[in-house]
Amino acid sequence: MPVSALIKLENLRMLAEVGSIHTATIVGQRGGYAVVARVGLQERTLATKYGRVRLFSSADAAAKVLREAGLGQATLDFTHYEPGRLRAARPDTTARFQRAAEALEHDAWFRDQVQQSLDTVRDGRAVWHDHDALFDRLEAHAAQRVTERGAGRTLKVAKPSSPKAR
Repeated sequence: MPVSALIKLENLRMLAEVGSIHTATIVGQRGGYAVVARVGLQERTLATKYGRVRLFSSADAAAKVLREAGLGQATLDFTHYEPGRLRAARPDTTARFQRAAEALEHDAWFRDQVQQSLDTVRDGRAVWHDHDALFDRLEAHAAQRVTERGAGRTLKVAKPSSPKAR
């Protein structure tokens, strides 16, 4: 299609606003749809800002652009439509988006857990344990378990230093 037969979206909008667009057709092509507008006696194909034919992945997407440009009616010609993709698939992009979504989900979960902990402290529901007393109870429990198993040997666990001593 020659470059002179292309029309940019902003020009299409202006021509539609003044009533110079007689008809518009959404034309099926390989992998997508193009928009052709009749301006006077000429047909103009909607172009990208880089001067190439603008293709849409669906007729709905093309119709939406026409409606936003001020055109209320268009015909659909899918005679030469061939299913396919306008662009190659990007599995790397899909994987990157999936990792980002998982990271956001984990971040939301983590923030929720922190908020719940802060709420229990603020409400006075938090139970505080002395480090040394808790470790003494753990040692006693471990020694009792060893005795119950009948191992006949004692378990000596090294007691870590208290966080207060650090």
